[in-house]
Amino acid sequence: MKKILFNLLSMCLGIVALVVFACNYVVKWDASSSIHDDVNDVQHETWGMLLGTAPQSRLTGKRNFFFKYRIDAALELYNAGKIDSLLISGDEHSLDGVNEPVAMRDTLVKHGMPASVIVLDGKGYRTQASVYNTCTVYGIKSFIVISQQFHNERAVFLAHYMSGLDVVQVQGYNAQAPTNGFSFVTYAREYFARFKLFIDLLT
Repeated sequence: MKKILFNLLSMCLGIVALVVFACNYVVKWDASSSIHDDVNDVQHETWGMLLGTAPQSRLTGKRNFFFKYRIDAALELYNAGKIDSLLISGDEHSLDGVNEPVAMRDTLVKHGMPASVIVLDGKGYRTQASVYNTCTVYGIKSFIVISQQFHNERAVFLAHYMSGLDVVQVQGYNAQAPTNGFSFVTYAREYFARFKLFIDLLT
């Protein structure tokens, strides 16, 4: 009986792992042609959509390099003339006690981006909500998503397949990916986020 239970458990775990990796592959493959590392490859759009995060890491309380590198990428796009305006979508009441869009706006303004070109979406509690709000609440149908590659891939996939968005074009511009500290936790969590993405779309 123990051997049978062990084999059943192993089979179930194997199926779950296969499904999780399949979801990851589909998202990555679908978004691959729309994701850019080089700013020169990005087509101009009126709007960029910056996905929110807090300045400090929730796990360590130290500087959050996901935040820093997304700010750098947004500034790079704006200074290169690839976007005219920026929608920052994040959680205005995050678990860290931080208003993510406000923190990002204030940092961008300190680095030279005019406050007049920035719009805040404080209801971007999840990536799915950020994409939905961009297309429906703000009526933006063509835009460039700004975050790390894994995040851009998921956002682009959502823009392609969420119903009722009527997206014309979506691109992703990859911010630098942190490799320090607990960043691996974020990358590992992404596999399960993509599995949940399919559940959300199906239900």
